[in-house]
Amino acid sequence: MENLLRDDIVKLIKRIIKKWPAYRRFIEGKGIDPLKIDSISDLPVIDKQFIARAIHTVPLFKVRSIVPSSGSTGVDFSFGLFGEMEMKKASVAIEEFLQKRFNTGNKKTLILNLLPGAIPIQSSTATVASIGVRIDTAISAIKSLGSSFEQIILIGEPLFIKNLVEYGLKQSIQWKYLPLFIIVGGEWISESYRTYLEDIVGYHRIYSSMGMAELGLNCFYETDETIMLRRLLFEDNRLLRMLLGDLDFCPMLFAYDEEDVYVETIAEPNDALESILLTTTDPMRVLPLIRYKGGDKGKKLSCPEINDALKAMGYRELLNRTDLPILAHFGRGKNISGIYPEAIKDIIYSSMEIASSTTGNFILNSGKDKDTVELGIQLKEDVYATHDIKNRYRNSFNRLPVHIELYSFDLFPYPLNFERKVCYVTEGNNCRDRGREEIELSAAV
Repeated sequence: MENLLRDDIVKLIKRIIKKWPAYRRFIEGKGIDPLKIDSISDLPVIDKQFIARAIHTVPLFKVRSIVPSSGSTGVDFSFGLFGEMEMKKASVAIEEFLQKRFNTGNKKTLILNLLPGAIPIQSSTATVASIGVRIDTAISAIKSLGSSFEQIILIGEPLFIKNLVEYGLKQSIQWKYLPLFIIVGGEWISESYRTYLEDIVGYHRIYSSMGMAELGLNCFYETDETIMLRRLLFEDNRLLRMLLGDLDFCPMLFAYDEEDVYVETIAEPNDALESILLTTTDPMRVLPLIRYKGGDKGKKLSCPEINDALKAMGYRELLNRTDLPILAHFGRGKNISGIYPEAIKDIIYSSMEIASSTTGNFILNSGKDKDTVELGIQLKEDVYATHDIKNRYRNSFNRLPVHIELYSFDLFPYPLNFERKVCYVTEGNNCRDRGREEIELSAAV
């Protein structure tokens, strides 16, 4: 199956090269003869900078939607370009997902689009309220409109959803009694994040989806089976090591359709985690992606190897589609001295007291001492670094070699980017800055 798919990809790429002279010139400039391509690995890896240049080599008059993207630093911008046929196909795919997952064709459904920027969500079977990142408006919509529907679906980024749900409690919203579902995307989440939210809104209500501006929405998605598998990996470190090696955190697990995107992972010099490469399989795309490296890290898993590992550890098989690929998603791979922000997220949301006291914004930074990693955490508006709070953080992070500093909400010294995201990892800027409430501790392994 894998070999057959690779052959199909090569044929597809050759068709794209014929239609895209600029790409043909690009690879010829690297000494690659388009007629002698035998494998996708014969082609170079492209990145955001390439996409930023490539948009000027396609017929922009055929574009009907432009979606901006940036890296986690907000430095390297690129754009997703979508023609009319691509938009129709994406709309159909999202509709099928909503109907299959939430039965929107038979249930009166209100979707609150809480995504930042101009990311559209359209549905022919549900009512969509495009609210954006406005917590007060979202709460008002739930209170005033929710009773007219059989179910409510919130779609937004993890930290916004976290703060929305917490604020809703203060506004007397009884989340567990609402016919509520949540889809989060745009950022890596820990399994402990899901558990934390489920304690507030109810079990089996949190799903995650991954897409990107260049590729589209919901290209990678969770199923009930991948969620069950991830819970096992989160709880059983032996199973995690058997499938994915030594990790300090449990990766996200996504299913995807190989008829839409071909996934590779490649090793990088001096990097323990492999990079994800994406190739689009629709030859009619306005701007194709061929071995595109967007900055994410991961590993492909097959259903047979997952089921074999489960049986070896004494569990029953969870996946019954042997042709369904699974992507283990590790995040962006950035770290300080081997400490990943994903591991920090695991710890934060493993404690109700810690998770409820912070906005979820934090920064990992190399300290003045090369052996020290500084972890700056933003507290919520109504939370202060009391002796009790400091002790809670000390106990939660005692297994990591980090120096923790707590910042009051309005004095967190690290600005949000245009998507209102914090870059979780930075080098050189010391956390000892203005307005901090410092915890004098250095936790040891």
